Amino acid sequence: MSSAPITSANIDPEIRALLPVLRHHLAALQGASPLSWRLAFSVAEERWGEGRGLALAHRSQVFLSALLASRCVPLQCVDPLDIDERHTLTEDEFILMRALSGMREDNAPLARDLISDLTGGRVTAATVKAGLTLVHLLSAPLTSIRRPTPPKLRAVS
Repeated sequence: MSSAPITSANIDPEIRALLPVLRHHLAALQGASPLSWRLAFSVAEERWGEGRGLALAHRSQVFLSALLASRCVPLQCVDPLDIDERHTLTEDEFILMRALSGMREDNAPLARDLISDLTGGRVTAATVKAGLTLVHLLSAPLTSIRRPTPPKLRAVS
């Protein structure tokens, strides 16, 4: 498995922040660590807060599930718990991160080509939709699901 430093990849910092979440999901989805999805959700919640973090973790899982369903072999990825390899990218991870960056930058030809490289030419609508939904959520402004004040109770007759 060849790898390169993350810093040499020139990847959008917001997309780069998703890498630990993606790695934990890949470990769970590919069987290396079946319960690693829990860590993916925890990492996302710590990074982006409860509402946005859990939504990003969920959308990441949906995207990777669709991607892996279109692929004949597992994605090569770094063990998310390996401290020595944490700052490196495999070739598959690099292509995945560039594809998400292309989607975020609205560069459809680049994103399509990179997804095609990852899936062996099978670019499904489910994969594209899930990827676009993920990067849209990543680009969305911060919002809160909590009310600033508690609800007021009123008697209605």
